[in-house]
Amino acid sequence: MSKPTLVLVHGSWHCTAHYAPLETDLTAHGFKCVKVALPSCRGSDQAPLHLSEDIAAVRSAVETELATGNNVVVVAHSFGGNPTNSSLEGLDTRSRTAAGEKTSVTGIVFICALPLPANSNFVEFLKSGTPIHEVQGEFSFPKPDPGPAHFFYNDLSPEEAEKWIDLLKPQSMYVYAENTTYAAYNDIQSYYLYCGQDNAIPYLGQQAIVNLGLAGGAKIKTTLFEEASHSPFLSMPEKTSEYIRNIVNSEC
Repeated sequence: MSKPTLVLVHGSWHCTAHYAPLETDLTAHGFKCVKVALPSCRGSDQAPLHLSEDIAAVRSAVETELATGNNVVVVAHSFGGNPTNSSLEGLDTRSRTAAGEKTSVTGIVFICALPLPANSNFVEFLKSGTPIHEVQGEFSFPKPDPGPAHFFYNDLSPEEAEKWIDLLKPQSMYVYAENTTYAAYNDIQSYYLYCGQDNAIPYLGQQAIVNLGLAGGAKIKTTLFEEASHSPFLSMPEKTSEYIRNIVNSEC
């Protein structure tokens, strides 16, 4: 069978354009990439949307690729891990095979992401933590002090960081309080990339997310990029691509 399609899911405030450097390297190695734009991340002049719409967007992209005859590996960053983890019910290999289908989701790669167990939400999970957002009406934005360069791009030059900051969008606040519906990492082999210099989700927070999943029966294998910020697909796209490709080529 041909290489699986890589479905790329961005995080809060980000957009599909942030994946451009990673996509360039992956496509150069023969992978098809499909980027999902999360509906909840949009202009604040539009109506704020919900977690269910993010879940539906990820599932639609995956199902489209499965229908074309391609297996899928989903790559999810930061908050994107949450709708991803809820969106894949029934798309694992065992379920798809039982239904007479030949394609399935063969893996999930979480990049310093926030997949939560079923029937949980961020308001509860983060109640003892320090949010990095400030609320304006029904939308959230990265706190201006110390700002998105500190949270997301602390291993990029100021000039390079500004390029990606300019692409950030408001994020609906609703998605943080709405419950997840399923936990795909219990049924699909998953991989978690720890980023050691992440200022948005510190290393200990990433470990807490993984440990929460493992305690509930998740199948997660971990790797650490000790020098990576919250956005290794921008600061080290070739290394991040190699990490994903090695997973797919050896295990998916």
